[in-house]
Amino acid sequence: MTQTVEWFFGRGISIGCGLAWSVPDDWKSLPREVQIPLIIDAILQEMSTIEQDPRDLNVFLDILAAQTRLGWQHRFHTTNWDYLLQRVLTRRFPTGSEKPNWLASSHVYHHNGTVEVATDNSHRSPILLESDSPSARTPSLESNKAFNELIWARTFVVVGMSFECSVDKFLFKALSRVQENLPVGESYWLVVNPSRVTLRDTRNIICDALPTSTVRTIRLNFNSWLAQKFPELQSRGVLIPCRKKILSEEWGVSQSRLRGAPSGVQD
Repeated sequence: MTQTVEWFFGRGISIGCGLAWSVPDDWKSLPREVQIPLIIDAILQEMSTIEQDPRDLNVFLDILAAQTRLGWQHRFHTTNWDYLLQRVLTRRFPTGSEKPNWLASSHVYHHNGTVEVATDNSHRSPILLESDSPSARTPSLESNKAFNELIWARTFVVVGMSFECSVDKFLFKALSRVQENLPVGESYWLVVNPSRVTLRDTRNIICDALPTSTVRTIRLNFNSWLAQKFPELQSRGVLIPCRKKILSEEWGVSQSRLRGAPSGVQD
């Protein structure tokens, strides 16, 4: 039976690729129908200045391709509006091409919408703002499919996310309603974030919604964990253990980006 790792990415991965843009404070008081077009234009402009294939994303995918054990696959989710990861996946695995065994889907589920311009966005989740209430979330084929995948999953990785705003907490409220009868109720979570406070708060959100789940926290930024080649996933049996070699030497991850990151702290 194939098992799947469900990856959730927050802003940390975008910042690591050079996209550090955030909504200006003076926009937040604007009506959402005014804000959203401004946000779309701003992010598309920022993305146009970033290389098509950010090194860290390619290193990430290369590790999964080289080390994922037979019987495991990976699926990707994000609350980001940008589509940096989707762009890299699409370049590697164009529509209609055969996907590798380690990849459950080349589609990145955007739970809060995306600025990506596609021929048909009618099945995608609409863009949601941090200030939106949960009632602003409307059904979509994308969100329904993502939720149906999540409830059957047992292994999750959360990178650079806090689930603090109401629209993000909605996911755990929904999972909590079904957790007694489905595999997600006894799932295993790795939460990766350099902030001790964010790790604590995220773990509490997960544990409150899924009280019989197991949550391990890793106090690192994504680039530093990437440099270690995800040892916790090796211990979990997802990845084949690799020879010990620093990625900065093998793949060119910048030493300056690794320096200053806190040492890994696991709970």
